Amino acid sequence: MAGTLFDKQKCGSARLVLGALLVGLGIACGGPAPEAYIHQLKSLQKAERLKAANQLIRFEADEVVPLLIEEADSGYIRVRFEVIQLLGRFKDERAVPTLIAALRDKSPRVAAAAAWALGEIGSPAALAPLLKYARDPTVEVRQYVLGALGPCHSYEAEPALSDSAFRVVRRALRAPKPKWRVAALQSLRAYGYRDAVQEVIRMSVDPSNEVRYVAVQALGQIGSAALRRPARNAIYEALLVALDADELQSIRSKAMHALAEMGDKRAEPHLQQLMREGTEEDQTAARLALYKLSPEVAEAMRQTELGAK
Repeated sequence: MAGTLFDKQKCGSARLVLGALLVGLGIACGGPAPEAYIHQLKSLQKAERLKAANQLIRFEADEVVPLLIEEADSGYIRVRFEVIQLLGRFKDERAVPTLIAALRDKSPRVAAAAAWALGEIGSPAALAPLLKYARDPTVEVRQYVLGALGPCHSYEAEPALSDSAFRVVRRALRAPKPKWRVAALQSLRAYGYRDAVQEVIRMSVDPSNEVRYVAVQALGQIGSAALRRPARNAIYEALLVALDADELQSIRSKAMHALAEMGDKRAEPHLQQLMREGTEEDQTAARLALYKLSPEVAEAMRQTELGAK
């Protein structure tokens, strides 16, 4: 009996030691430790790097962010890019100095990722460094810098810098590259589209499909706020133009949604017409918008359709 108990105690101790070793090696029942996935970021296979990144984001920030910061100056561009993106996904303030330094990276792809990540974190400490790259000649870098200026501004922390960033963003609404105009418009949202109604209306008929889509979306956001009648009317008319004249289904649908967000009853007949005569997608979008704007009218039309069938 005693010998049996002794053997059980030895076996239990052995299991404890083995468990400790497995944990140290990162292969216990919980799966690999963060270090294993960080090493996987060095893989030449993009799919493998993606798997590693998706696993790392599941860990607590305290477990991973310090390790990522250590890898941010890796000699491999692909590793730096993945690390910077992950730091943006974690949105951890501890990464801000590292991300600011990464704006100087020799790889435009990494620098652009750093600007994006800073915008995700939205730290006022990043505003001054970002402004230095607001005229970067690289399309991708300038795009993400412009997009980060709004989220990083703070009148409480840096009023003068916030005004400087606002002026840069306003000027970029007329930038030559569509991606820059889109990024500036998205950044302007953080400023509440201040003093920019006419600019956004102009962009709703921009030659670029992407610019028009984002502008129409912005008009819905602006129009849903309390506005003076002239501005509200101007937005309403611009949305009608998008609704009636734009060749892209996605933009017409976005215009319907924006009109519903505004809560302007004048849009009812236009939506009713699209429910009767529009494409299948138009009809679906119009029905959803009309249900939000005038549920009783939409329901009456639905009942009429059912009766006709």
